[in-house]
Parts: sequence; C-alpha cells; structure tokens
Amino acid sequence: MLAESTIIPVQIRKVFYPFIIAKDDNGHYHYLNINAAQRKDTVFWDVMMRISQAGLWLPIDKESYQLLENDWLEFKD
Repeated sequence: MLAESTIIPVQIRKVFYPFIIAKDDNGHYHYLNINAAQRKDTVFWDVMMRISQAGLWLPIDKESYQLLENDWLEFKD
C-alpha cells in the first residue's frame, strides 16, 4: 500500500511582495510560506512572476506550504 503523499501540485496565481498565492488542483487557494532568503532575493520574485504568467505547476509541501527544492521526487530513508 502506498503512503499518502505530502506533496501537492499548485499553480501560482498571484505574486505581490511579500506574498505568493497558489491554487491547488482541487481549487483551494494557499498562501505560500516564503523563507527569509527568498524574501530578499529579487531573482526569486522575478522567477515566481514568470512561473505565474506561464501557468506552470509546482510542487509544495502540504503541511508547511513551502516550495520544494527537490522537485516532484520525495526521498525517504
């Protein structure tokens, strides 16, 4: 039996400093948690805006609402 994934796909819908609002595949909206380094990174905000405009899907952690650094793969020891 497969364990329930803690990863959910979202599309970035609104980017306005210091907030990012995303919509999941069930139609629910979420505020993403942005860390301090990301808040200060102007390239990060530009990339988030471009991802929003492109309509790409990104993986986030369902519990923390943070973007994943390791893409769609979830590794467990």
